[in-house]
Amino acid sequence: MKNKLLILGSVLALSLGSCTGDFEQINTNESGFSNEQLEQDFNQVKAPLKTMQRGMYILVADDWQGDIQFNLNADIFSGYMGTPHDFEGNANNSTYALLDGWNGAEWVQKYQKEMVNAYNLEKLTKEKYPQFYAWSLILKVYAMHKTTDYYGPIVYSGFGNPDGTTPYDSQKAVYDQFFTELKTAIDILTPKAADASATFFAAGDATDGTTAAGNIQKWVKFANSLRLRLALRISNVDPVKAKTEGEAALAGLGVITSNADNMAYIAEHPVKTYTGPWADINAGGAITSIMNGYNDPRRDVFFHKATGGVYQGIRMGTLVDANYRTAKADLFSKVGPIVENNLIPWFNASESYFLKAEAALKGWNVGGSAQSLYEAGIAVSFAQLAAGDASTYINDDTSMPANFTDPLNAANNIAAQNLVTVKWSESASNEVKLQKIITQKWIAGFPDGQEAWAETRRTGYPKLFLPANNFSGGKIPNGTFVRRLNFYVNEKTSNPTGYAQGVQLLGGPDTGATRLWWDTGVNKF
Repeated sequence: MKNKLLILGSVLALSLGSCTGDFEQINTNESGFSNEQLEQDFNQVKAPLKTMQRGMYILVADDWQGDIQFNLNADIFSGYMGTPHDFEGNANNSTYALLDGWNGAEWVQKYQKEMVNAYNLEKLTKEKYPQFYAWSLILKVYAMHKTTDYYGPIVYSGFGNPDGTTPYDSQKAVYDQFFTELKTAIDILTPKAADASATFFAAGDATDGTTAAGNIQKWVKFANSLRLRLALRISNVDPVKAKTEGEAALAGLGVITSNADNMAYIAEHPVKTYTGPWADINAGGAITSIMNGYNDPRRDVFFHKATGGVYQGIRMGTLVDANYRTAKADLFSKVGPIVENNLIPWFNASESYFLKAEAALKGWNVGGSAQSLYEAGIAVSFAQLAAGDASTYINDDTSMPANFTDPLNAANNIAAQNLVTVKWSESASNEVKLQKIITQKWIAGFPDGQEAWAETRRTGYPKLFLPANNFSGGKIPNGTFVRRLNFYVNEKTSNPTGYAQGVQLLGGPDTGATRLWWDTGVNKF
């Protein structure tokens, strides 16, 4: 596995080319059938829809590059996971020595699997089959919001330009288009979803590989939930638009509020392999510190116990030596049952409650108090994970996150940072209330590190551990956290005009220290 990852830097950078620059080649129909031949039983739309769903993450069955797409990037940056490997002699993304070969995996995957198929589906369905066009828009926004939240400006509105240009959009422009596309999809599908049993295809059709099973009403609720997520994401930088979009998401059929409607893709979770046979990843030091301190029963679902019957993580930036790669690695917890149930979660009901709780703090009309929504989010998360009754946990006003101790190297030890209790306090400041909300949202969202990393950057919560070692060479100043990934390195040579535009729109150098548009560093109420 280590050799494969070391090779990727050259493979990804030299052999793939710009996945926006060679659009026509990627867009070639490799099935050997014309669109007319495929049109029977909607076969011309089923394949790209299925590919878009499957392509949200690089599945192990498809490619090992998923390990670097999210596992060794956002999953570590978010505090969820840590690696027992010394990739590149410990000069890797865990220690902020951001590797071009690793940074490009998200970019390549999303343009080849998501944008190409979204482009094809728009041509095939926008006029003739609007329900399928709407479906593709939801998938497109879900996929690409993760991409823009990795890099900032991206190629979006100009993808597939007939003149061959591949311009970048600012992140604000991308988000504006996200909201437009989600509204379009919701407006098309909501009338069809009045019948709760209405589906895109006949019962038993396998095109929809998610837990929604083709149910249109569930997809509308997912679209609304995604709209609410993105509204809160921009709430510090564009509060007026955020409130408008967020309240619109709660109208009509509304968002996912029941675990029965949780959206997940049905497949073996890649982390099951990365934490198991490949032994590339373990629990992170931050999440075990926080959950251990709270004595959180959800640990049993998230992690396997390490030697001594404890939940032990690895701190980001740890200098890994041979001890971490031998039997002593049993001292660190593997990611557990949550990645062993053949579900890759996209959106859970608990997130809706935490989003609404934060919105209530900001004065939005969400139909409940911040406290009631916060407590409901915890209870729904416990129910989802079969973690027992949440009452004692919700009312715990004494337990605090634990200090972190590395059983192999005391140099990695660090005091707890996120010093809040679980129990709500109406007399607390809005900042403390926000810290509680985001901490519990962060716990409940495991193992989606891409989303968790975005929220820790936006809010500053929960307060994570800085990397034990920073090998960025000053590109990410000591005492600060990584804010983004560098643009895909091939863009510098195969799309130099677009790349230069992207850096200009970024508003800072193409390094991991430059904040994204919505990452203001300020929490506003």
